[in-house]
Amino acid sequence: MNQHSRTEKQSVRALAFLAIQRIEADKAYTDIVLSHLFSANLSYRDKAFLSELVRGTIRWKKNLDWIVDQLLRTKNKVPEQLRWILWLGLYQIRLMSRVPNFAAVNESVTLAKKFVGQKWAGVVNGVLRSFIRNPTGIKYPTMNSNPVKSLALRKSFPEWLIKRWINQIGIEETQQLCDAFNEAPSLSVRINSLRTNAEAFENLLDQKKIEYKKSIVRDFYLLKKIPFAFQTEFLNTGLITIQDESAGLPGLLLDPRPDDVIFDLCAAPGGKSFHAAELADDSVKIISGDINVSRIDLLKKTKMRLGIHSVQLVAADAKHFPAGPADKVLLDAPCSGLGVIRKKPDLRWRKSEKGIRELVFLQRKLLEEAARLVKIGGHLIYSTCTMAPEENEDMMNEFLQNNPQFEIPSTLNRFIPKVVTSDGFIKTWPHRHNMDGSFAAIMVKKYESEK
Repeated sequence: MNQHSRTEKQSVRALAFLAIQRIEADKAYTDIVLSHLFSANLSYRDKAFLSELVRGTIRWKKNLDWIVDQLLRTKNKVPEQLRWILWLGLYQIRLMSRVPNFAAVNESVTLAKKFVGQKWAGVVNGVLRSFIRNPTGIKYPTMNSNPVKSLALRKSFPEWLIKRWINQIGIEETQQLCDAFNEAPSLSVRINSLRTNAEAFENLLDQKKIEYKKSIVRDFYLLKKIPFAFQTEFLNTGLITIQDESAGLPGLLLDPRPDDVIFDLCAAPGGKSFHAAELADDSVKIISGDINVSRIDLLKKTKMRLGIHSVQLVAADAKHFPAGPADKVLLDAPCSGLGVIRKKPDLRWRKSEKGIRELVFLQRKLLEEAARLVKIGGHLIYSTCTMAPEENEDMMNEFLQNNPQFEIPSTLNRFIPKVVTSDGFIKTWPHRHNMDGSFAAIMVKKYESEK
């Protein structure tokens, strides 16, 4: 490795340390911190390296901190900054096979000298070399004695989440779910059917030698190792939208028909509204609202990029939506987001049981308002990007019990069988379906309630 590239790499690691410091000390969001750092003069390769360092370290911090505690020989309190440098070093040694161990150690020692002080450089050197000598010497609670703590430490998740998943799907599937959440996902894109079709898009990918896999969800593709220039070109020309396959399922449930009037109550960032417009060949009337005015501005830009005319954007509170009634109402509810942990590494550390309970209260209110906007014979679609039963199945069962004018239509048996539950809901899990965790339900309004 020449001197220039060593200096360059070290500077990327220094940026990674500063990012970890912002995230840990200031509780800043990983994505926002990285987007600010990406504006620095970095090559695409360095951005990718920085992103993996930061995201990976935050994802694995509970496991990395457990290793640090076992290897630190000093009983004195160590600076938090030292811990973060050790996390970064251990992450490279433990989970970045293409980084040589000596580089991870040397650059971590350099970071210690720069950010913590010369006297701690030897500690960093000792801890990292100790782990390299005996990586299997780290002790964990056994699965027999304490499965929750063992999995939480080995897979790097908070214990409350592990406990919740074990209660839902058992120990074995919880391990599989954690592994799926700890893998970086492929790039999932939806083609814009107003600009291209499956055959033309696949020909384009073949021509540019981009590996792809067709999704079970119509118009969605998983792209592997797509060069940044092509990704940018596809986006700028409105050919694709970056969106997880699971987020395409509510659009298919909507099944928009020409001349339908559709409301999307919590529309930002707009993927589901624009997907519905594309599915109906831009010949529906979609009113998409969001309470956040700045997000409406972003939606306007996306609408122009995709060349869509049938979506009308309004700044509106979903609890007091200024329209009605509609053929179809989509409530993509604010939720815990536990299904998108693959893409948001700090999400697992930010959520709590209490936060979920507060969201359930809001979801219930939004659902009642959404129901009011549906005309007789129309459909209400409820969706989330979480697998939490109280935000999903429990919410639906309670709603259907309190609102007998709504029922689950029998036509759902024609939907993608793999994602339909025995209750007639749509539910995806990362380890089962290789897409984000999500939930969706469709209900038809049979008559107007008297209440």
